[in-house]
Amino acid sequence: MQTPHCPQRDSNPQPSCCEAPLAGGDCGVLVSLVDDLADDLEEVDFEDAGNGDDDNEGWETEDEMEAEAEQDDSELTFSKHTGSVFCVSLDPATNSLAVSGGEDDKAYVWRVSDGEVLLECTGHKDSVTCAMFSHDSSLVASGDMSGLIKVWKVETKEEIWSFEVGDLEWLEWHPCAPVLLAGTNDGSVWMWKIPAGDCKTFQSPACQATSGKVLPDGKRAVVGYEDGTVRMWDLKQGNAIHVIKGQDGHQGALTCLACNKDGSLMLSGSVDGCAKLINTSTEAGRERRRKYNLAASNPCVSV
Repeated sequence: MQTPHCPQRDSNPQPSCCEAPLAGGDCGVLVSLVDDLADDLEEVDFEDAGNGDDDNEGWETEDEMEAEAEQDDSELTFSKHTGSVFCVSLDPATNSLAVSGGEDDKAYVWRVSDGEVLLECTGHKDSVTCAMFSHDSSLVASGDMSGLIKVWKVETKEEIWSFEVGDLEWLEWHPCAPVLLAGTNDGSVWMWKIPAGDCKTFQSPACQATSGKVLPDGKRAVVGYEDGTVRMWDLKQGNAIHVIKGQDGHQGALTCLACNKDGSLMLSGSVDGCAKLINTSTEAGRERRRKYNLAASNPCVSV
């Protein structure tokens, strides 16, 4: 089978695109038509097309669509940290300050109005996983994964107290006094007067104290453990006044605790997929308890 013959291009001008015959195999004519079309396009001023009207009005470029997809609607973004942020808290007195701790082994106290850093909490050995203000917002505590806890005076920006425990699980301020509580992975619960440092410990079986909450009356604290047990501690006497475990307790580690305004109800969440509502008031040494199955296959991580 022969290849169709393609004659040499003639030096004479070719017919216009309207007049040109497209005879089968006439490659010279087709090439000429393409050249003429290219010449015609070069004479078109696309910027002036439409007599100045914006023909693309209402259309978005790819860059504009990407910018819209990435739009940030937050009031303020604080980006001083150089790694992941693991904890945040607002000051309870005015809600004008925030503290955040992160993977960069630091905590920052900053203004929520403009993000200005007021205090940089340094000297930690590991990622800061706990950071929160005292009840009157005059103090801020920061704790890292290694168990190093520091307390800072916000007004003077000075460190006033530090202590080192085992691997830290949580920190919690007393609701009406400069008293700090902490839970560790060996099951210990610590309580200190700040800045004096007077200390009391609440011992339990060797099991991580995974979460803790001081009740609003300031006299009791509820602590959740890795084995699913919930203990209510008398902070003054130092003993467990109630223990919820077994069928009444969770079947997995406690992850979170919350209570209502007067402390009469406590809500606990666990990796067993359940949240339990506990009535903390007692009658004849018994508690009323209710259980809510959220999702048997999914852990409850926040309440």
